[in-house]
Amino acid sequence: MEEAKVKLLVYATPDERRRIKLAATKLGMSMTQFMLDTIMEQVASVEELEKKGAEK
Repeated sequence: MEEAKVKLLVYATPDERRRIKLAATKLGMSMTQFMLDTIMEQVASVEELEKKGAEK
């Protein structure tokens, strides 16, 4: 099953796209991989906060 691709950069301003591209380049990553890695870090953070909240 092939999933539809979502173009996240559509929502970014030209300045935001430039900044994302520069940051990704500095890390030797594509913009897509940089964004995915960054998003997944945030997802893991939210999941960890939920887990800690459930333990209380």
